[in-house]
Amino acid sequence: METLSPDLQPDQQPRRWDDHVSLYEAVFEPLTNAFAARALDALGVGPGLFCLDIGAGSGGAALLAARRGAFVLAIDASPRMAQRIAARARYADPGRVYTAVMDGGALAFANASIDRALSVFGVILFPDPVGALREIGRVLKRGGRVAVVTWTEPQRYELATRVGAAITAVRGPQPAPATLPAQLRFCQEVAFRDLFEQAGLTVERITVVEDSLCAPSAQWLAERLAFAPGLAAWLAAQGEDRAAVLDRFAADLERDHGLGPVALTAVAFLGVARR
Repeated sequence: METLSPDLQPDQQPRRWDDHVSLYEAVFEPLTNAFAARALDALGVGPGLFCLDIGAGSGGAALLAARRGAFVLAIDASPRMAQRIAARARYADPGRVYTAVMDGGALAFANASIDRALSVFGVILFPDPVGALREIGRVLKRGGRVAVVTWTEPQRYELATRVGAAITAVRGPQPAPATLPAQLRFCQEVAFRDLFEQAGLTVERITVVEDSLCAPSAQWLAERLAFAPGLAAWLAAQGEDRAAVLDRFAADLERDHGLGPVALTAVAFLGVARR
């Protein structure tokens, strides 16, 4: 994932994430942490285990695993994300969370050296997710397990549907994207299951998990909506209508939720597999 390429979508280019660290942590990490907690439960992460977090973002899942007593190596190909994880770990869990800037498709670990692995909306963005999962399988101990979180039921990812509705309201119906967003490649269970199987991993279970992206207000969220490269690019593509789109997004949320806290539905698959 380290090469900037016009062939990759914005969310697939790690260097672009360097510019979104604080917004991502503030806006999106609480949701990813909710999914990560369920992944850690499913993996049985606890004291004495060595856990690998691939595409670790700003470090939320790694810190959750450390609080359960695990030793964690959190890797991300975005240098600033990795720096943020290291800074947070020094303050919250010194000695339990280690950080590295690393390509998740070429893990610098010995075979069979990791007890557990997880990736929350990380591996699914990789240009070669099968190869990345195969790498995870290589470093897992025999019987070791990995949990991956990916989107499903995108029509129920309320943040994206509301942004799309605001764009339509301001600019009229928009053409469908020419390319499926990378993060939606595995939103059907058969495709998600096949991802693990192609990597040589045995699927234990795939479950649907639901939670909410929460914000203190509609306006707060609108002001921080560009928390990921893909969303930033989507908003930038609105050109002179960008401000009107954000205003409409906030107004629609206030109509439905009032001026106080906002909770937007998000639905994902949690897949657990073993080596």
